[in-house]
Amino acid sequence: MNDNRPKLGQLLVEADLIDELQLKSALVHQQHWRCLFGASLVKLGYVGEGELLEFMAEALNLLRVDLKWRAIPREVLDLVPEAKAREYHVIPVDREVLHGTAYLLLATCDPTHLANLDDLAFLTGCEIRPALAAEEEIRQAIDRCYGGRLEPLAAPASVPVRPPAVDQEKFHKLLLLLLAKGLISRSEYDLLK
Repeated sequence: MNDNRPKLGQLLVEADLIDELQLKSALVHQQHWRCLFGASLVKLGYVGEGELLEFMAEALNLLRVDLKWRAIPREVLDLVPEAKAREYHVIPVDREVLHGTAYLLLATCDPTHLANLDDLAFLTGCEIRPALAAEEEIRQAIDRCYGGRLEPLAAPASVPVRPPAVDQEKFHKLLLLLLAKGLISRSEYDLLK
């Protein structure tokens, strides 16, 4: 598919928010650190995050959401599993049904990653309406709304830390299944095995 829309960097240069040298520098930074282009611009100090988000919201005709104090209903959060929210760095904000179609307002820092949005549309059964939010706000909202990262629980003194030898094989298979489904991280798997 050929997309003839101008790229973000070109739009920022045309708006005189950055110059050509800053554009090239940010592209090299992005490639070297494998991060989002906007994150490179902010990290290098060429543009402020708020200014960049406002510009992107206007250029892409998207809603800008502030997640710092926003309460998100549990039934909306339940539409996107925590593992997917962390993987795609998104958080569902609101859901509404119009004319028989369910729409999910989804806060993201990268609304151009269409494969992620398509995957979430399939997963939730909703049409996705992306909205822009700061990367750090999304991470904090995920931690706050989903209850934070899962920490290994300390075993009570009366319960053995390792399962008996008979159950170890079943336990290991369960851990592998949880890891394959993305419900635990590699570090959690290594800790538990």
